[in-house]
Amino acid sequence: MNQPKQVSRQVRALQWRRDQVLDAAEAIFASKGFHEATMQEIARKAEYATGTLYTLFDNKEALFAAVVQKRLPEIEAHLRREVERGASPLEKIEHFVRAFFQFFDERQHLFQIYVNVTGGFLWNVKAELGEHVFRSHLAFLAFLEAIFRDGIRRGEFRRDIDARLLAVSLVSILTGAATDWITRAPAQPFHPILEGTQRLLRALLAAQEAPARGNTARKRAGRARRRDGSG
Repeated sequence: MNQPKQVSRQVRALQWRRDQVLDAAEAIFASKGFHEATMQEIARKAEYATGTLYTLFDNKEALFAAVVQKRLPEIEAHLRREVERGASPLEKIEHFVRAFFQFFDERQHLFQIYVNVTGGFLWNVKAELGEHVFRSHLAFLAFLEAIFRDGIRRGEFRRDIDARLLAVSLVSILTGAATDWITRAPAQPFHPILEGTQRLLRALLAAQEAPARGNTARKRAGRARRRDGSG
């Protein structure tokens, strides 16, 4: 009768050790980057023997992927929660941009991990972080794409740019701005960068006004005169 309880205690102890190692690995990866970090340093940080790490993770790549996978749901849940606070597609995108900068301002080491490994480029995610993380990125892009598509349908956003391209462009702009901010001047407040990024996005997304009827008629008349040679 005591065997299930014993197994449960063992599982909890294993998970506790695993979480300790993941926290230590996260700190080392953030400070040194993936390529410079070693399993020995991570073991020392976690206060375990190096051999213990290899009983939990096959290699450094598997350990790194586990760090990212542990944090990914937290990041995505936070961003989705903030996006849903917006009443309109434009408000949803503005909430997303603000939440992105706020989240990584409080957790700069997580963004440094991402940049150190991918260089900030989306196409490096699959190669460096694995299929699971790559699919999560694609799912989040689809989430943003749906917001842009809704905004285009409502007339809030310009119609001459594809919703998917807008989603990819948004992620690229934010990643580029955050990469420059965190690597160049991490002590600088993020608010000026946030405000500049939002102005840039408003200019990019602004729906184009239809030409006035009078202007359209005058242009057509001018073209007709030129064709007739009477202009």
